[in-house]
Amino acid sequence: MAKTLFSCGLIAFIVLVNSMIPTESSNVGIARGVARTWCIANPLANPAALQKDLDSLCGGGVDCHSIQPGGACYEPNTVADHVSVAYNLYYKSHQSQPSACSFGSNTMTTVSDPSHGSCVFP
Repeated sequence: MAKTLFSCGLIAFIVLVNSMIPTESSNVGIARGVARTWCIANPLANPAALQKDLDSLCGGGVDCHSIQPGGACYEPNTVADHVSVAYNLYYKSHQSQPSACSFGSNTMTTVSDPSHGSCVFP
């Protein structure tokens, strides 16, 4: 009986200690055991549709300074990369609600951190 109680106490202690260990990994978008997601351009989306979304987002309240020349996210200078930053800024401003990453088939969510170089996605 005492051996069983000791075993149960030991297991409870191990579970408690494991729950206190941070589980951060930038490779899969995991921080403190909670999956992080990003809203990015669908690689199969039409570039003209992406440009339309980019114009709409940047003209409609999303702060697009980081994708302007000289900005941290200007390079690579592609519509897909720039609109991914804008999509994600909009998505994060709406608390990562799935409906905020819904621009037809132009968007998708990912758990892989899309940051590159000096461009760090929020």
